Amino acid sequence: MKSFARVVSILLTISPLFAENAAPASTRLAVQGTRFTLNGTPTFLYGLSMYGALGAPEPQLIADLDRAKSLSVNWVRVWAIWSGFDNNCSAVNPDGSPREPFLAKLRWLVAECDRHGIVVDVTLSRGNDIAGKPPIQELPAHQKAVETLIAALKDRTNWYLDLSNERNIRDKRFTSIDDLKALRLRTRELMPSLLVTASDGGDIGPDELGHYLLDVGLDFVCPHRPRDAKSPAQTEAKTREYLAQMKAL
Repeated sequence: MKSFARVVSILLTISPLFAENAAPASTRLAVQGTRFTLNGTPTFLYGLSMYGALGAPEPQLIADLDRAKSLSVNWVRVWAIWSGFDNNCSAVNPDGSPREPFLAKLRWLVAECDRHGIVVDVTLSRGNDIAGKPPIQELPAHQKAVETLIAALKDRTNWYLDLSNERNIRDKRFTSIDDLKALRLRTRELMPSLLVTASDGGDIGPDELGHYLLDVGLDFVCPHRPRDAKSPAQTEAKTREYLAQMKAL
C-alpha cells in the first residue's frame, strides 16, 4: 500500500508538459482545393513567427499564445533547429537524432497550440549554424531529422513541416530538388496525412513552381516574398498569378 501511495503521488506531480501531450488532438489542419481548413472549415491562416520558441519558459509561451489567440492569430512558425549567441535550443542534433530537452519542449508546444486552436509550422533548415558542424548539411542527417520530428509529433494534426527554409538560396541553406524529393517521399511513408512544404527565398519562377508541385509533390508552396515597402500591396496579384500557373500545370 505504501508503494502504491508513492506511485499515486508521483503520477499526481507529473509535469504539465507531459500532461498536455497526453491530451487528444483537437485541431485538424488540411487542404481543400486552394484553401486551408481547420476541422473541416475553410480558414485563412493569420500568424506570427516564434523562431526560437523552444528556448522560452513555458509560462511565457502560454501567455504569448493566449495573447495571440485574442488577436485572432491561428498560426505560428517555430524552428526545430535554432541557435543564437550562446544558446542552442534545437530539437535535433546535427545528425538529425533527438536532442533533449528541446524535442520534448516542441512536443509540449505543439500540444499547447493544439489546445489553443493554433497551427504550427515546424521548420527545418540547413543554414542555421550551431557550435561546431552546421546542422543536417547532408541528406542522411536531414532525413533523420524528418524521422525524429514525425516520431515525436505524429499524434498531432495541427502542424505541418517546412522541409527546408529558403532551400533555393545558394549558401548553406541550399537543398536540391532531388533531396527534397527524397525527404517528401520519406514523410509520405511515415505520416501520409502530414502537409509538407519547402519555403523559397523570393518569388517563385514558373519552372521552379513546376518542380515543387510535380517533381517534389509539395502540398502547398511557401514563397518568402521580397521584404520592401511595395511587397504587401503586390501579394494578392502575385498569389493569383501562382494559382493561374498551378492550374496550367
